[in-house]
This record gives sequence, C-alpha cells and structure tokens, in this order.
Amino acid sequence: MPQGRRRAPFSGKAKKQQMQEKKQRKNQILLGQGHSSKDHDNWDEEEEQAGKLIKKINKQPRDVGRNKYALHFFQESQEELRKRKEEAYQTIEILPLNKQEISDSYFPPEIDLPKRPPWDFNMSKEQLEIREQKYFKEYLDNLNIENLSFFELNLETWRQLWRVLEMSDILLIIVDIRYPVLMFPPYIYRYITRDLGKDMILILNKIDLAPPSLVVAWRDYFKKHYPQLHILMFTSYPHYNLRSSISNKEGGLQKRRRKGKLKMAAEGAKQLLDACKEIVGDKVDLTSWQEKIHEEMNSEYDLDDLGRKDNVTVQEKDTSYFEHVKFKNGVLTIGCIGTPNVGKSSLMNALMGKKVVSVSRTPGHTKHFQTIFLTKTVCLCDCPGLVFPSRVPKQLQILMGSFPIAQVREPYTTVKFLAERINLPELLKLQHQDNDDTWSAMDICDSWAAKRNYKTAKAARLDSYRAANSLLRMALEGTICLFVYPLGWSTEKELWETHPDLEIVKWIQARSAVEEERSEEQSKFPALDDEDSESFESHSTDSEDAIESETSEATNKFEILSTTK
Repeated sequence: MPQGRRRAPFSGKAKKQQMQEKKQRKNQILLGQGHSSKDHDNWDEEEEQAGKLIKKINKQPRDVGRNKYALHFFQESQEELRKRKEEAYQTIEILPLNKQEISDSYFPPEIDLPKRPPWDFNMSKEQLEIREQKYFKEYLDNLNIENLSFFELNLETWRQLWRVLEMSDILLIIVDIRYPVLMFPPYIYRYITRDLGKDMILILNKIDLAPPSLVVAWRDYFKKHYPQLHILMFTSYPHYNLRSSISNKEGGLQKRRRKGKLKMAAEGAKQLLDACKEIVGDKVDLTSWQEKIHEEMNSEYDLDDLGRKDNVTVQEKDTSYFEHVKFKNGVLTIGCIGTPNVGKSSLMNALMGKKVVSVSRTPGHTKHFQTIFLTKTVCLCDCPGLVFPSRVPKQLQILMGSFPIAQVREPYTTVKFLAERINLPELLKLQHQDNDDTWSAMDICDSWAAKRNYKTAKAARLDSYRAANSLLRMALEGTICLFVYPLGWSTEKELWETHPDLEIVKWIQARSAVEEERSEEQSKFPALDDEDSESFESHSTDSEDAIESETSEATNKFEILSTTK
C-alpha cells in the first residue's frame, strides 16, 4: 500500500510560539485591530463591513481553493449575546397552536436577492469579477442590515447560484416540509418565473418527518399563493431505504436508521418525471429516464440489491460563461437550489439510486455546483446551499440548519424557542435539578446534561452548553420534530386529516398497511433514549420478517399508485 507523507519534525518550542501567535490574533480581533499580511494569507480573519464584523464560518487553514466558498455571516455583538443569555433564564410558556401559524411575511417587499449584473462576451474575466464585486458591495450597502437575520455574504457562493440559474432549463427549489414557507423567498419565485421566464418546481422534501395531513396542507398553501409552481412531494428515505423507523405520532421522539446502500426513491422520481414531461412536452426525449424508473418500480424489494447498471457521469464545475439555449443538444438541464441542510444532495442521490454527491449535516458542505447526468438526456446541477436575505428569527435559522450549530455562540435561547412549541421536559422525561415546577431553557439544558452525564473536563460540572448543542442537533436531524403550520391550521386541522390525497403521501413514503400498523404499536412506547433503542430493536426483530414478506408481494409499484389515485 502507498505510504503517506512523512510528518515533519515539530518541536515543543515551535508549538508554544504558534499558540502565542494564535492568542495574539484573537486579542487583535477583540480589540478591533487590523491583521498583518501573514495573518491574511494563512489564517481566518474577521473583516469589518457596514460597521459589523463578518465571520467566516468554515474556513480551513492551508485550503486556499475551497476557502473562497466559506460561509460568511455578520457576527453578533456582545450586547446581543448578553440579552439573549438573560432570556434563557426566563420561565417557558407553551405557545398555543394558533400562535405557531406563519406565512411568508418574513420576506417583506423591500428585500430582494442579489442578481448578476449585465455582462457580455467582450468582457474579460477580471472585468466581470470587478463589476460583480462592485455590484455586490452596493447591494449590501443598500440593505437595512440591522433588521435582517443571518444571510450569505460570500460573493463566490452567490456566483454559483447565478451560474446555475443561467444554465438550467428547469429550476427545482427544495424546501424542508418542517419549515417550507421560511425556505421559499417570494422574490426568487418572481425572478425565475417573471424575469428569467423559466419553469419552476417546488419540492416539499423530507415528508417522512411530517404528518401526511400537514404535507397536504402546505401543498395547498403554495398552490394558492404561487399559481405558476409545479409542486411535488418527496423523501430521499422511503421505507425501503431505512433499517428501522420508530416514531411517536403524538409528537414524541423519532428515530430513523438509514441503510448504507440506497435504492432509488422511485415514487418521488416518478412524480418529478411526470412534471418534467408536462413542461418539456416532446422537445426532449425522456424515454431513458422513464425506463430507468419503470425498471426500479417493477423490481422486487431486495434490500441489498446493487445490480442496477447505471452509467453515471459526474462533471466538475464549469466556470465558463455562455448564453443559455433551452434544451441545448436535446438535453434537459435541471438546477437544484435551496438553503443549507435542506436535502439537495440527498435528493440527487435518491434520484440516482446510489451515492454520487457527498452529504453532510454541516451547512456549506457543498462548496460549488457540479453537474450529474442522470441519463444521456437529463442533467442535474447541485448548487451550494444559500441562506437568502430574510427576517426569519435566528433561532429558527439554527433549528433549520442554515447556521452551523457548532458555531452558535449562545444556544440557550434557541432551546427556549424549541421548548415554547414542544414540551421538552415531558418528551425527554427530564428531572428538574432544583425540584421545581417551572422550567427555563437553562433548567432544561442542565437536566439533559445530568441525564446524559455531560460534565465539564476540569470542574466536572454539568456541561449545559454541550447539552444545548445536543438538543439542537436532535431537532435538526428530526429526532425532535418541530413544525411550523400554515395559516388556519388550528381551525382546519380535521379537514386536512381526512383529505383524500393523504394516500398519495403515504405512497411516496412507501409505507404499507403492515408498516402503518407497526407504527401504531411503536407510538405506544415511551420516548426512547439511545441506550434504550437496542432493547426495542430486539423486541421488534420478529415483526421485520413479516413486513418484508408483505412488501415482497407488491412487486409492481405502479399498481399501488393506480389504487391510490
């Protein structure tokens, strides 16, 4: 086997000097001082713009090529952090359901997205970049930054979006079903449909995490407010891509164990194919894509099947500029855009039926767009996740995954935001550390730290910060499921729970009647801890064989679709 590069000697004296330099740089940042040219070349720096510091979130030392795509956000002031820490000690009151209903009011008319300035082929690359930098600086100067939440300040990331918007025939905007209206800026809908004149498909992703009634309600909301949208429901993890799924329908903990070997999410892929057929008509031959899905949907439920013969072509980023020609060379180009952690890369893998795009829970993992040929006539473009300008509460942005949880300086008010909508002490079966009847965010974090035995290294005190991060990650992953609801949900809930389209949602989730019965049984179990889940799995092992035998009888998924319609 080839050996790695031999490590260079590094003395303790050199290490001490390195730590002193690092400490000095941090002190310069706190004092607002400048940086030397050496610091600028080799280390992460804080830049001052519009009177506030810009934090480069995921910049890595000695990684020049990828660092230009690092996430950029305005850093919070010490005064803001102090006020938020005070809120974490306030008593929590559960909000009624009607107070949890929201609309697109977080995107007021005065907010718009940055758009690529006009250019032509006579301009050099340097001239274009200078024009774009000047435009983007003017765009930021004209925004009322103080009233906005976290949003992307890195011009390089916006350039990736501009490129995908230019080269795509159809744009997929992907949103998480738990927070769909917060991830769908109305201004991008207007820009794509009106200014660019392109078709747009909205993907309600991760529908396996939400009740089918809520999925149908949000679909109806977008149909009413955005008539030119093609709206689809999708999950990258239908039942056959999961080892097991434990859920509590009354808002309990949800645990999903994903298979390492993916199958194509054929139900959702067929919905996307039908929408593309409606848009392109006979201008592009989509027969090969249809045959690929048809073959998958008529195959048996072999959980370890890797026998598909797919010719997958992944191309590196293309930074050249060209004038868009619709359906050029008979190829349909589909661009995928959305906020970080919304599931764009997972969706592309699910459409392919195998892992072709790297996936991570860390926002900003996808650095630049890449093109993937699904078939010879269908090309997918994966765009980096973008946090669009909005007034979405910062606590919600953290729970949505737009801002990296590991970089949150004060996580307790986000836990408070979560606890105001979900009864965390009851859900997690927490024991109050002071034997009190009232709970604050700090009380919840302390109790969770005690239950999980999170202790600080030196003083062995309860590590509340680690406990808060643990709770936020559980919410991000869907173990603790927080939803936002459309307007009127509290009064029309019974209507959506009896809607005829609920069966279509269950079909896309690939849940059979036997699985529904098993889910009902699992919902009777109390909230499970990590150490308890193993005993539950051993309890339910006997029923898994029955489920597989039941699903193996339904070899033709098209027949299932015909019955649901």
